[in-house]
Amino acid sequence: MNYEIQTSNVRTNTVAGVARSAMLVDLNISVYSGRKQDKSTQAEVTSAKGSGSKKAASVYKNLFAECKELENITKFQARARAEHYRMTLPWNDHGARLLPTISLMDYQKTMGRFRSEFDLLVEAFLDKYDTLVAAAAFQLGTLFDRGEYLTRNQVAQRFRMDSSFTPLPTAGDFRLDVESTVQRELVEQYERKLEEQLTQANRDAWDRLHTALTKLSDRLVVEEDGKKRVFHDTLVTGAVDLCELLTAMNITKDPQLESARRQLEAVLSGVTPKELREEDGTRVLTKQKVDAILDAFDWGEEADVE
Repeated sequence: MNYEIQTSNVRTNTVAGVARSAMLVDLNISVYSGRKQDKSTQAEVTSAKGSGSKKAASVYKNLFAECKELENITKFQARARAEHYRMTLPWNDHGARLLPTISLMDYQKTMGRFRSEFDLLVEAFLDKYDTLVAAAAFQLGTLFDRGEYLTRNQVAQRFRMDSSFTPLPTAGDFRLDVESTVQRELVEQYERKLEEQLTQANRDAWDRLHTALTKLSDRLVVEEDGKKRVFHDTLVTGAVDLCELLTAMNITKDPQLESARRQLEAVLSGVTPKELREEDGTRVLTKQKVDAILDAFDWGEEADVE
């Protein structure tokens, strides 16, 4: 068997192995923005500024200028997406992310809680919708136009939150009724693309670990004058949570990543934020061990997924 065939087989086996242990997930959140383009005011602005084009500026107005209920939904959306990103790995540019199969139940439980919170926030907004529209007439003054406001039912349909799951595609899913030579080239191209995506996902896991270690090293410094840097409990608890998360996220079974993860897990085992703040010896020793992990690995190169 020649080298080209061996490389193709390794690549195929790697992708096939990951396909059995991970899936793709999309988090879909749609919200009613409460914003509307104001073409009348836009025309006034461009005219007042002497613009020769009506498209020189765009004017949008908030139909609900002071609405904490809508603001809460907007803030929630950011939190939900942040948690989605935390529990998954990057995959492509179209929204789908890689979710280890072992994490599926935790992901569904977590997103289930977020969905319940989302429904409550939307309900709170819709319950006050008619009142909020009436209040907007006073807030917006001459900018208010009742015709720009949808009905309560129409607005309700603008809100949606769900997750969709799809199997991770492999070259075996790539069916083409073309000549075998062309098909083989396309399949190999497809496999190389999948390999690049796996490398990106693996790189993301390495980057998360490196960020946690770097933050620990920086915040655990004891200055020459004895002054200690302040840190939040999440510096430690977040790193511990990451160690647990990375056991599932190491979908390529990268032995180096697992080694680094285990070393950090061992360093933080039994160590509390309180001890790191109050016990200089524990703080210094922990930093030394963290620095040793940072020195032991080449963080600048992408890990090999093969």
